[in-house]
Amino acid sequence: MKRKESIGLNPEDADAGGKLYSRDVLLLLFHYVFRYKKGFFLSFLLVLMIAGANLSVPYLLKTIVDRYVFKEGRIFYLEKYPYQEKDEEVLLNKLLQGVKLEEGAYFLFHFQLKHLSPNERKSLIEEGVLSDESYVLIESPNLGPALGDKLNTLLTEGKAREYDRALFLLKPEVMEFFTVNEVLLLRNTDLKLIFWYICLITVILLVQFGASYFQIYLLMKLSQYAMKDLRMDLYSHILSLEISYFDRNPIGRLVNRVTNDIETLNELFSSVLVTFFQDILMMIGIAVIMFLTDFYLAAVVAITFPIIILLTVLFRIKVRGAYRLIRTKIAELNSFLNETITGIRIIKIFSRQAANLKKFIEKNMAVYDAQLKKLYINAVFRPLIGFLRWFAIAAVIYFGARGIEDGFLSYGILVMFIAYIEKFFVPVNHLSQQFDTMQSATAAGEKIISVFRARAGKEIVPDKAVTARSERFKGEIEFDNVWFSYIQDEWVLKGISFVVKPKQTLGIVGETGAGKTTIINLLQKFYYPQQGQIRIDGKDIKTLSYRQIRENISSVMQDVLLFSRSVRENITLGSAYNKAKFQKVAGITHIERFLENLPAGDLEPVMERGATFSAGERQLLSFARALYFDPAILVLDEATSNIDTETEKLIQDAIIKLTRGRTSIIIAHRLSTIKSADRIIVMDKGRIVEEGTHQTLMKKRGLYYRLYSLQSEALSGGNGDRQNSL
Repeated sequence: MKRKESIGLNPEDADAGGKLYSRDVLLLLFHYVFRYKKGFFLSFLLVLMIAGANLSVPYLLKTIVDRYVFKEGRIFYLEKYPYQEKDEEVLLNKLLQGVKLEEGAYFLFHFQLKHLSPNERKSLIEEGVLSDESYVLIESPNLGPALGDKLNTLLTEGKAREYDRALFLLKPEVMEFFTVNEVLLLRNTDLKLIFWYICLITVILLVQFGASYFQIYLLMKLSQYAMKDLRMDLYSHILSLEISYFDRNPIGRLVNRVTNDIETLNELFSSVLVTFFQDILMMIGIAVIMFLTDFYLAAVVAITFPIIILLTVLFRIKVRGAYRLIRTKIAELNSFLNETITGIRIIKIFSRQAANLKKFIEKNMAVYDAQLKKLYINAVFRPLIGFLRWFAIAAVIYFGARGIEDGFLSYGILVMFIAYIEKFFVPVNHLSQQFDTMQSATAAGEKIISVFRARAGKEIVPDKAVTARSERFKGEIEFDNVWFSYIQDEWVLKGISFVVKPKQTLGIVGETGAGKTTIINLLQKFYYPQQGQIRIDGKDIKTLSYRQIRENISSVMQDVLLFSRSVRENITLGSAYNKAKFQKVAGITHIERFLENLPAGDLEPVMERGATFSAGERQLLSFARALYFDPAILVLDEATSNIDTETEKLIQDAIIKLTRGRTSIIIAHRLSTIKSADRIIVMDKGRIVEEGTHQTLMKKRGLYYRLYSLQSEALSGGNGDRQNSL
């Protein structure tokens, strides 16, 4: 069976996505990530540190504004406080966090008075617990002679109060009588403390920068480790899969699994999941701080939450269809491009460039239109989120200003809320940018999982973990009433029975589709028969390990695959290099002259699939590869097809030498190749219809005779044509 080779996205894969989340994909991802728990948890701690730093800065700004910028407040007289009940203890402790002026008297800032209800505040003022006038607190001012005189005048006029430890209370209206320089001298201590707070914020930001650097570095390293392991496990699993799996899945699709899909999964972890986790921490932290600080104002902001959730759900529904359409159109474009490049010779021979260009333009425009649809959706969602952000800020400013006027709020709280709103909407914007990655990664992860779920080739007798070569087969092969089908009830082989004695050569002939190559596939345990038995040296091959089979059977196929390595490596295939053995093999298979003509000899690099070598040269190299492993059983499957006459002579001689002293099975396209075989079986529609030597089959004048006669006539006719042309 042949496989289609595909590069890039396969149309079947295009619609594999659509889901934003898959539990199985996350389990797969974290299965590999948790192999490096130490790095993961360290990265998690760094994320907590980064989130904490982000949350602390607005709170520090609130403290600066409330404590050192706006310093208005009232005097609180503790001995006059009428409430002594236990439930007032918490409130009292909050009030006593003000500045102590003297024994029993405290200065309460306006942000502290928000703990009192309007009625409580009014009652406390009437009872003399709170001063009826507001004051501005001046702490440890830098007083010169002139400023000291002015301050003494205010004290004399009753517009200011002085306390121990250089504390002054000034009525707000008198501040306008001071010049700017005098105000700076009065607020000297506040300015110093503000400076140190700014230094603290700078340190926090530097720590955040350092934590972000190490977190990103650690995360990228951890991600690469995890993807390396995943790539290795996936590749190992692919090597263990049964051949039937590769019959159903194009090569390009599997290449995508190991490369592009794993990289997409890597992007999900490194760019989305950790950022998503950090964003969730930030959003929860911001919400908690806002509600603890001022429930009323936080509730105003929370009005936007249901709208954000609704918009996000609608965006997800709309954008999912757009992304699915994009993937489908890109898959179609890639498939067409792959087809064009693969068949470029045919396109040029039949002058189809213009027609193909027209089709490419159509498919390219389809991708363009699909991308525009996605852009239209993004163009609506992001501005709406931006509008909600500014709406929340405007609402906070409006209700916050009223709260300040009524004494419920402070300027610092207003500043903090605005900063937190800005930070709260950043993750929402991230979400819209990460939808594509999340959907693509989910689709990629599910494709990878589908490969892992494919059944690996299982042995009844597992390979032993030894490095020594398996015991060499004697070479007796027996097929006993073998039935086999690739698809249920569509039998390819029907009751096949034959025996090949050790060191004999068996030829197999028949028309295309007769089942010749299937016999070879079963012999090499690529598939198992549904009925009957296959025995080697009297042992059922089901009881023989893959290792025993591979070390004793070598194949030379019609389509020779050469790897992008040196000629030597293509022959030895990673096994130990023995110069004498290599030279002997080169002589037997007639490649020594070919190697001498190469600039680097047997170290000459081979281009992709051996494109720079002729078909005959590639076939001779495959003969050398098979002989280098010195198999007990040699299989030649259409090995002389599409070979010129001169090279065929070399190959015929090589076949004679290759089959000498070992059991050989030759599937022949050119029947002259098997004339000397010890036995020939003729197949037709999955059955053996004739068997015997070349001479006995010719005497029967059956199917073999007809095939041989047709080939002989074609060859003689071809020679006659060449002579006439001369």
